[in-house]
Amino acid sequence: MKRYIKTLLIALTTLIFTGCEGFLTEIPESALTSADFYTTPIRINQGVIGCYNGMATIQQDEWMFTELRSDNTWQDGTGSSATARIDQTDLASFRSSPSLPLLQTYWYKTFQNISNINAVLPSVADNKYITIETQRAQYESELLFMRAYHYYTLVNLFGDMFKITKVIGPNEAKKINRSPVIEIYNEIIIPDLIKAAAQAPPGYADAEKGRITKWAAKAMLAKAYMMMGGAQNLALAKILLEEVMAATQHGLLTGAGAYANIFSVSNEMNKEIIFAIRYKGGSLGIGSTFWSNFAPLGSANQFLKLGTPLGYNAPTLEIRTLFESNSTDTRKDACYRVWVKSPTSSVPYISKFMDSGMTQALQAENDWIILRYADIVLLYAEILAQDGNHASAHTYVNKIRSRAGLADASPYGSKIEALDAVYAERRLELAFENQRWFDLLRMGKSYDNPNKPLEIMIQHTFVTDWVNAYSKYNPIQPPEQRFYIKERLILPIPQTEIDTNNEIKIAQNESY
Repeated sequence: MKRYIKTLLIALTTLIFTGCEGFLTEIPESALTSADFYTTPIRINQGVIGCYNGMATIQQDEWMFTELRSDNTWQDGTGSSATARIDQTDLASFRSSPSLPLLQTYWYKTFQNISNINAVLPSVADNKYITIETQRAQYESELLFMRAYHYYTLVNLFGDMFKITKVIGPNEAKKINRSPVIEIYNEIIIPDLIKAAAQAPPGYADAEKGRITKWAAKAMLAKAYMMMGGAQNLALAKILLEEVMAATQHGLLTGAGAYANIFSVSNEMNKEIIFAIRYKGGSLGIGSTFWSNFAPLGSANQFLKLGTPLGYNAPTLEIRTLFESNSTDTRKDACYRVWVKSPTSSVPYISKFMDSGMTQALQAENDWIILRYADIVLLYAEILAQDGNHASAHTYVNKIRSRAGLADASPYGSKIEALDAVYAERRLELAFENQRWFDLLRMGKSYDNPNKPLEIMIQHTFVTDWVNAYSKYNPIQPPEQRFYIKERLILPIPQTEIDTNNEIKIAQNESY
């Protein structure tokens, strides 16, 4: 599929991937041409593949809005006055400006891809252009999954959201205001994923691996239900997770070096991976930037053959201490390592996304895993911790601990004990995979304590790791506890989205 993506993108670049000032003020170029273009199965497939590439473009930066804002990672080079580092530090310190360029770029890329998806969808809604029903159903399921995934991310990062499910012009766009989060779940995320799960195939031939499957849609639907919370939603999620765990083509990798092998560039799309956003290194221009961004600052040619290692996303002392507290945990080296820069200086760095064979700057081979089997197993344990079956949750936690070389946990005596254990295991197992921020948000519901995420981040930033790093962040203005409030668990709406609308008043998120 990687080679196929590149071939299609050459033809599609000018068609559907264009920049815009904002989805509320511009007509996507895809909307202007889709009626004439998406009229054959081949062209529709090109549009679908183009939307996968839109996801890949967006995913390059998602770590800044998720992992970096959590207690798992921080900026290397904390005293730097470089604009990029200060901007990322502001993201991590809950003081992002609505005018932050990084924020605006991420927002517009996401809505551009939603526009692209909405442009292709009408051509697969019926069999006008595709007469083979399985093919039509597959394309529709892929598009619906991608749209649901984008909206799932948007509502959890930004809160109330603009509901766009069709191609719209600028006049219509300016009359659309933000809809409540629950409405986005009930009218877009949940129905899109239900339909995707019903229509997507269970698997693909090797050349097509990386496309949305039934199991990816079911797993994502379960996550959406869990993020919504409540007994009824947890019950629905539990059924879905059981179905995914029963899928014969997925399971935990086992054997020597199994954990590291999940992320190896030579073992992509292994059985543990349910869905990953795919990249192809080399000179094609569709590689990933993760290894360049995460390799230790100042390491020159030690890790990269070309380009500059930036150390943008480095493991916190807190998570390193958790790994090092148990010397038998086999996940540690696969998650992070320490570069000995000099006899007096050592630099920890994320090693999960290494590509030692990278031949072009910012063009690594590493895919980004969105859903994997271990995540599903631990989500199931999380539900057991909440639905009265906490004494059984250890059975599923131990599946993960056993592979990591850790002793089995005993049955948990209470809901809180079980939740503590599950979230602790998720933090280590899924370290640096952009899962921790969503786990922190979900804790507010699972512990029946909306302030739980803030309590964790305040302890981490101002107590546990203050002296080691945060007091040195941008010395002119280190993190301030006044910004660590519930309202700032979500990011601000980009200010340009508000300023360019002269039809209706769009409310900014509270406290920004």
